[in-house]
Amino acid sequence: MDHARRLLQLANRRQTVGAAAILISFAYLVSRLIGLFRDRLLITHFGYGPELSAYNAAFRLPELLFTLLISGAFAVAFIPVFTAKLKADQEPEAWDITASLLNLLVLGTIAGAVLIFIFADPLTTLFTPGFDRHTHDLTVQLTRIMAVSPVLFAISSILGSVQQAFNRFFIFSIAGILYNLGIIIGIQWFAPHLGINGVAWGVVIGVILQAIIQIVGLAGLGFHYRPVLNLKLAGVRKTLKLMIPRSIDQGIDQIHYLAETMIGSLISTAAVGQFAYANNLKNVPLVLIGSSITTAVFPRLSQAAASGREKLIKAYVQTARIILFLAIPAALFAFVARGYIVRLLQGDGDVIVANTLGAFAGTIVFLSLFMLVSRVYYAMQDTRTPLYLSLASVPANIALGWFLSQQYGVPGLAASASIIAALETLILIWILNRREHSFGGKEVLSGGIRMLAAGIIMACCTYLVITNLLPLYATDKGFEVLAPKFATISLVAAITYLAPCYFLRLPEAKQFIGRLRDAILRTMNFT
Repeated sequence: MDHARRLLQLANRRQTVGAAAILISFAYLVSRLIGLFRDRLLITHFGYGPELSAYNAAFRLPELLFTLLISGAFAVAFIPVFTAKLKADQEPEAWDITASLLNLLVLGTIAGAVLIFIFADPLTTLFTPGFDRHTHDLTVQLTRIMAVSPVLFAISSILGSVQQAFNRFFIFSIAGILYNLGIIIGIQWFAPHLGINGVAWGVVIGVILQAIIQIVGLAGLGFHYRPVLNLKLAGVRKTLKLMIPRSIDQGIDQIHYLAETMIGSLISTAAVGQFAYANNLKNVPLVLIGSSITTAVFPRLSQAAASGREKLIKAYVQTARIILFLAIPAALFAFVARGYIVRLLQGDGDVIVANTLGAFAGTIVFLSLFMLVSRVYYAMQDTRTPLYLSLASVPANIALGWFLSQQYGVPGLAASASIIAALETLILIWILNRREHSFGGKEVLSGGIRMLAAGIIMACCTYLVITNLLPLYATDKGFEVLAPKFATISLVAAITYLAPCYFLRLPEAKQFIGRLRDAILRTMNFT
């Protein structure tokens, strides 16, 4: 018991921004690697057939409900309100606010889940008009099984946000690992008996595990659940007021996914699955770079915004340059080495998935930066500007996605996402700089240009290695064959990016190389 208590205390320690970013990045990396293994198992069991397309389409309605009511909207609205109460020595009221919001949002997701269960059939007809009857019916079944997931996700997200407010990130960050493990359980244990329905039950197991671990993460914080629903509390009203624009904004992201699913269902039976798999591959660097860094830095941005404009600008510039330093080479590498990435992680490889991943590359840079810039607005308690811009992007993405998909198929959908992400991010940055009369734009642009130059050198060298030294042959299959070649290509890419960055006097490169050198020396017991 004492050992368990000490482990829990160790897991629930507070972290600095830097430590939190590293911790979240590592946890996200593990989660995404397990997620890629999950995807490979799915493809091995079901291929790019109607089952996989139905499974991916079935996520759309539950995810839309969760996104509209909770998702990242709760954290960015709740954390500033909650931390303000703690700083004002009003802890009892802070916990009353937490309990009231927890009860309200769980009740809201329960009501939504019931509606999804009842109306799954006509809604599936609306959002996947290209599915045949078998795939349609399968999608309805899977949607109804997973309808409970938003309720459990709501509990996880709210309790995880409390942990973030206390700078606790360990248990919060490992929740995604348990979620993916639940799905793997569904694939390995349930699918042989229940088919793709068994995978859906694995999703339910995953969200149950995620909720349980977040409850454990509250240990020692002094929170005791109470069945209260006090909407008169100023903190409750303020959180809801701040949430609404952000919830709609994130709901718009789900509308994008729904539109892409709708268009994909009209391309081919396999298109929804191919698009989803390429999207999952793209999300690995996006989550590791964009989500992990911006999640860790948001409490700091909120504190900087309260302390003054100069501190907020400094925090923004430093974070933006780090994101660009990592995202630019990740995007270029994903484009150049897309065939290797898909073949290594999928097994047999798929040209459409590889080309779709390449078309997605732009989103790695621009969505990572968008996550940061939007959080700067949220730290300044402006949730409306990102919302209005996202609203305008919906018809543009639908129109462009439809046009490009007619010309290029599934990769056209991904290309549309990259173009819209770039426009949305650049416009949001332009508004910020115009409104604030310069907001560190020159410093970010100066670093970004040099990083892009180094990235282009890296991409050219990587391309030459792939085409001339280590080409991908049709017979190259299996981890033992592909892994050494891919590791060599990755090493060449890393060297040919870091070296130009170092000579271009980018402090991010010098800092990265210095930390890498110190880590190697410590490992070898030289220091």
